[in-house]
Amino acid sequence: MSQIDWKGSTPGETETPVVNRVVTAAELSEFLRGRVARMIGVTPDEVDPTAPLASIGVDSVHAMELVAELEEWLGTHVPDHLAWSYPTIALISEQLASAESLA
Repeated sequence: MSQIDWKGSTPGETETPVVNRVVTAAELSEFLRGRVARMIGVTPDEVDPTAPLASIGVDSVHAMELVAELEEWLGTHVPDHLAWSYPTIALISEQLASAESLA
């Protein structure tokens, strides 16, 4: 499994930034599913991580909110173009988990 040495703690709906631990693609996916679910008004279980974000109601404003929330949670810069370059939660999670240079 891909991992990145993010500074961190608990994924998901917590607002607590992650601190000094590895964040996996699964944790990133869980965090993003929770955030997207809140944005579009469904439960996290209803968010398909392989569906294109635009097809499930995530617009450009939501995408920028996701970037900001990821940055806050991870405690590091996340590229603004992330949701456009990697249009699904699964792709974003894999990219961030493997992007050790972002740590």
